[in-house]
Amino acid sequence: MNIRLTAEDRMITFFRYFSLSLTSLIFLLTPNGPPVVYKFLVIIALVLLALVFTSTYRSMRYRPHAVMLYVSIEMMMILLLAIFTGGFNSPFKLYSLNPILIAAGSLSFYFCWTLLVGYFAIFFGCCYFFYKSAGDTFASVLLENGNLFLALALTVTFMQLLSKLRRQREEANARTDETLEHIKSLYHIVETSSEHDFMNIGQVITDYAVKLTKLNKALFWFAGTAGEPSPVSRQTGWLPEEENNLFGELKKHESDWRRQKEPLFKSLPGFGDLLLMPVRMSTRFVGMIGVKLEAHEGLEGRRWYIQQLMFLAELSAITLERHELSVAENRLIVTNEQNRIADEMHDSVSQSLFGIVYAAHSLKQSFRKMTPTQLEEQIELIHDSATKAAKELRITIYSLSSKKSGGPTWLGMVRSHLKNLSRLNDVEIDFKVKGDDFSLPYTYHKALFRIISEATGNAIRHGAAQNIEVELTLKPRWAGLAIRDDGVGFDTDLLWTRSEEGSGGLGMKNMQHLAHSLGGDFQLSSNENAGTQILISIPVGVVELKNA
Repeated sequence: MNIRLTAEDRMITFFRYFSLSLTSLIFLLTPNGPPVVYKFLVIIALVLLALVFTSTYRSMRYRPHAVMLYVSIEMMMILLLAIFTGGFNSPFKLYSLNPILIAAGSLSFYFCWTLLVGYFAIFFGCCYFFYKSAGDTFASVLLENGNLFLALALTVTFMQLLSKLRRQREEANARTDETLEHIKSLYHIVETSSEHDFMNIGQVITDYAVKLTKLNKALFWFAGTAGEPSPVSRQTGWLPEEENNLFGELKKHESDWRRQKEPLFKSLPGFGDLLLMPVRMSTRFVGMIGVKLEAHEGLEGRRWYIQQLMFLAELSAITLERHELSVAENRLIVTNEQNRIADEMHDSVSQSLFGIVYAAHSLKQSFRKMTPTQLEEQIELIHDSATKAAKELRITIYSLSSKKSGGPTWLGMVRSHLKNLSRLNDVEIDFKVKGDDFSLPYTYHKALFRIISEATGNAIRHGAAQNIEVELTLKPRWAGLAIRDDGVGFDTDLLWTRSEEGSGGLGMKNMQHLAHSLGGDFQLSSNENAGTQILISIPVGVVELKNA
């Protein structure tokens, strides 16, 4: 198995062989002691043991108890080597730094210092009894050789500080990466949300507040707006029977919240300590995002929560503002289109129809007095006028239909999205369509696009897929969607378990909800290293019948 070497691994390996080279050279050049042949055999044995222990530490890095055992064994061997090669004068007495560095960098604080104190105590005791000169006292020997313990202690302290900084950096990087993944998923959901999803945007935000902060409870309370429907206040973590009391308590302080511009800590009776962040659009106050704080959280943790809530508040404000602008824009577009159609109908079709009605009325009054030739000419005139009116009406209808006019269709937009996704991520996406989407209602267009976008995005981001197949089947009363990829796959049971616990992603849950909201069926199958397949079947028209 190939083990990826870290910078720390390289540093410790370099120090081991560098210190071994120096101590071995000093050991060879020392005039007294055992014969040179014996010294060479000791050095060869040390080199072989260094290779064995270096490889062992790398392979056991995720098994701390095994590392403790091997560190203790190596420390004992170095202790015996130092005692039998001169004691206090042994060149190998500082070679013990190698296992101590391993312990300081990857094992517990208490084990490292126990190892260091035990090594020095045994080494000093054995050397005192075997190598002391006549007249030497315990105190004098200790003072003379105390610099050994001081050097080891300082090295251990420095190494543990470096290890602590490294762990903090790794935790910060991991938390940042996780946060970025959540932010990308949240932005994707918000970007593709429909009108129905917008009214429940509070639930999406509170779910992600729990994910980003890793706290248990979050809320999004919306202040009321005059004349306009506002999204529903939502919470995550509290019991359903607590929800009304929670939002009622927040409602009591609405006048205070409207004046608030910075995050604040507030203790609500029965709900504990909350961190609340006001959400403001450029034109008005929207509401409050909050999380329930744990009792043990320190200042650094609270700063992190404030950063996450500030991000969510800004994203919520942008989303709400974009939605209101989109609603206003859509209303303006509809109004302008209605006026345009009315003008066209008045200027062309209505005039032609008026002419037909007038000509028919005249014909009714005078057809008995007309000759056959005159009657035929009048009928031909009415026929031509009716043909002209039908042609003008057809032109108006074609201008309203993107499919007939050659404008961008829904399928064209889906194909363009997948093409851009394929080009940006260097992934092969095969999009196959059977049937026609012309009669498919807008609600189904929106849901199917969100599912396609979510599933292909997951396959690329999480599945590392290189080939994705999207097959869409559209019939008058049924829509089917199959999405397959060759990614790494996953354990589906574990996915749903994590989703229920709130620790998994919301993508699959959202796709399932979209399919079920339209009366459809959602099937997911995947295995590790075997790709993923999503099958969706939706009956067209069921939702409309229920709402009729």
